[in-house]
Amino acid sequence: LVEFPSRKDIRQKALFSVAEAALNWHPQGTYLGVTVDRYTKTRKSTYTGFELFRVAEKDCPMEVLELQDKKARIICFAWEPKGHRFCIVSAPSEISGGRTTVDFYSMLTTDPKTGTVDRKVKHLTTLKSRQCNAVYWSPAGKHIVLAGLKSMNGQLEFYNVEELESMAQSEHFMCTDVDWDPTGRFISTSVTSVHQMENGYNLWSFSGKMLSRTPRDRFLQYLWRPRPPSLLGEKKEAEIAKNLKSYAKRYEDEDERLREKQDTNLASHRKRLMDEFKGWEKRIMERRAFEAKERRSLRGPNGYISDDEVEGTIEEEMEAEEVLEVREEVE
Repeated sequence: LVEFPSRKDIRQKALFSVAEAALNWHPQGTYLGVTVDRYTKTRKSTYTGFELFRVAEKDCPMEVLELQDKKARIICFAWEPKGHRFCIVSAPSEISGGRTTVDFYSMLTTDPKTGTVDRKVKHLTTLKSRQCNAVYWSPAGKHIVLAGLKSMNGQLEFYNVEELESMAQSEHFMCTDVDWDPTGRFISTSVTSVHQMENGYNLWSFSGKMLSRTPRDRFLQYLWRPRPPSLLGEKKEAEIAKNLKSYAKRYEDEDERLREKQDTNLASHRKRLMDEFKGWEKRIMERRAFEAKERRSLRGPNGYISDDEVEGTIEEEMEAEEVLEVREEVE
């Protein structure tokens, strides 16, 4: 590893019996993961290991990581964009029916009680028997989509790495592309015109709830609008993330005050409507009383006193006979 423009050597590492190697840089440049396929002693087969470099730390410490199943075939390696975790998808050496294993690791862990930081690679969890051949980290970190594309027919699993729990499992049949929006709140899955059927795109929440489904013939590409860079520096963002609970409490209090104000405004609005109604009702009753007095004066002394239609109505019963049939008898 060489630093530019000073051309200073940061770290050297010799690798032997290498069949193939791939470099995986962390998006923030803090870590480097090297996937190394090595020959066995017989040179008839290979096994995979990982060389992990802490580029941002003094003297660039390095660790070696090997999976428990050394014969497993590595499918992909992906860093968390904003964080210290990474994900490895591998196909077990044993017959698995096309299913894969997903492992999560962290480059450092913090003790919640003492606050001490352990700068060693730690295994977080293993997800076995998954229909996954590609992973997509949220730009904000913490969440990841495990996708089974191509031969796996668009299987999707929305996973919370912070809580180590699966949020939802779903499917977008024949899915070819998965794209996060820049905020990490929404996800699009699409079927492009490489397939002649099922073209279109779906929109999801980060937790795996489908928001919309849009079929579209000859669909080519889905792109999110880029988000402007943050006006906050890295230190300020880290400070906010560290003190997020206190900020959340403050904003919750502000939200509560706004809700109370809205409730007060709503109560005032309802009271005003009720007062208007009572005023209207009072005017109607006064008018009704005045008109009733006028009607009584017009009816004279022998007229009905009550204005109630029922009391002023006389009911009479009448009987009527109906001839149903006439017969004539001849003697």
